[in-house]
Amino acid sequence: MTRASHLTALAALMLALVGCPEGSAVAQNNDAGPPVDAGASDAQSTTPWHASSSTPSSPPAEPSSEHASLELLQLTLTSDVQKKEPVDTLDVAPPGTRVYAHLKLRNRSQDKRKVHVDFFVNGKLRTPLDLTVEPSWSFRTWGYNTMQAGDTGELEVRVLDDGGTTLATARLPIKAKSKAK
Repeated sequence: MTRASHLTALAALMLALVGCPEGSAVAQNNDAGPPVDAGASDAQSTTPWHASSSTPSSPPAEPSSEHASLELLQLTLTSDVQKKEPVDTLDVAPPGTRVYAHLKLRNRSQDKRKVHVDFFVNGKLRTPLDLTVEPSWSFRTWGYNTMQAGDTGELEVRVLDDGGTTLATARLPIKAKSKAK
């Protein structure tokens, strides 16, 4: 290893130790999506390792792009997304409203990856979405489906990685919320 590469590695380590506070945003990708249903993205990067104060340590080796994992950390079905977070967790999908699928993912590759989100109503595909996932330890993205006024039955949301593997499935009954008396 040359002196220059030693200095580059040392500089990168110093930046990682002091220059990357947890929760610092690295990128934002707003995807307008189709006119009726849309998706949006936000990258959130945090240092994935913590150095000991007594001995220097180095970050774990990055997996190669072809074998890097794409992990779904959380799927929330919500009525809205504000400040990049779900505002609630739905237990029913009311007819005539939007239902958002808010995803929190970890992309450990060095490349952008895709996730595919399908919204099914009573087993029939209603809205397919492709969302880009930037390299990140914690990346948030979301898309929505607008329920029709006459919809009843069941909403199913499936999340698949770019290789076609199902990462998660969530179901909600479609019915009007019961009114308080």
